[in-house]
Amino acid sequence: MTTTPLKPLGYYLKALDALITEDFARTLSAHELTRRDWQVLHSLALQGPLARPVLSGLLEPFWEPGARTLDEVAGALIARGRLTADGDTLALTEAGRRTHAEVATLVDAGRARLMRGLTDDDYLRTVTVLDRMTANLTPGR
Repeated sequence: MTTTPLKPLGYYLKALDALITEDFARTLSAHELTRRDWQVLHSLALQGPLARPVLSGLLEPFWEPGARTLDEVAGALIARGRLTADGDTLALTEAGRRTHAEVATLVDAGRARLMRGLTDDDYLRTVTVLDRMTANLTPGR
């Protein structure tokens, strides 16, 4: 029996990120949402109303340079009736809460597909290793 050699870590990180992004796009497209839209809706569903700077700080690690800004995402969600803005504070509308609940079921199903054949220990071990690698290359750590 021959086995295919494993590829370098960077290959898997990039490939998995691209596949997760594609899966999110397919999952969210029926609700006219992007991954960034979902992150805003989900953050507000979990945290409640948030000031834009606070929400931006929560999302910053996930938003790569060149991604739509929080103001652009929030503006589109407000225009579609899923968010409200009271000054600097963003909150879900009733329609936003319904959308979040519907989409959360689909996102959970996607996570289940991603984790198929893996245990909670597998996930924890993987994330722990990635956390250590990240810490090893973070300047000043």
